[in-house]
Amino acid sequence: MTNLPDMAGAAAEIELGGKSYLMRPLSINEFAQFERWVDDAPIRQAARNLDGLSADLQMKMLQQAQEAASRASQDNPEKRQNRISAQMTSMGGISYLIWLSLRQEQPELSLEAVSQMLTLDKLPYIQQRLDDINGFSSPSRKRTSQNAPRKRRKSK
Repeated sequence: MTNLPDMAGAAAEIELGGKSYLMRPLSINEFAQFERWVDDAPIRQAARNLDGLSADLQMKMLQQAQEAASRASQDNPEKRQNRISAQMTSMGGISYLIWLSLRQEQPELSLEAVSQMLTLDKLPYIQQRLDDINGFSSPSRKRTSQNAPRKRRKSK
């Protein structure tokens, strides 16, 4: 039998950078915010590359980035969902999702601060906590050979 917190997700602690933080399950609105973040990737990329360009080139680059972001948000649903799902497992995407979940209880934390606390060696733990808290993990996915049903022996 599955208990409700496992199915629905529940607030839980996560340890990052030697400190314990409370994470809350993400709301539909926050998942929508994540989708917009994925769609807006061309704009963020362009903004990182503006230094040293003339004002005209900056405007042109930002306009092209805005058009790319607009096209991304209008992709066919399957292509868009695949792109969003891929970003959910990227380092940047995980950082953003963790930040969205942490900021409910720790609004002073910045995305940059959260990103700096995430380390590659802790990635499996971080991903599992994010999945558990948001109800993405189910007991059937956690099944191991130790608790798998045993085969019956044939009687002789």
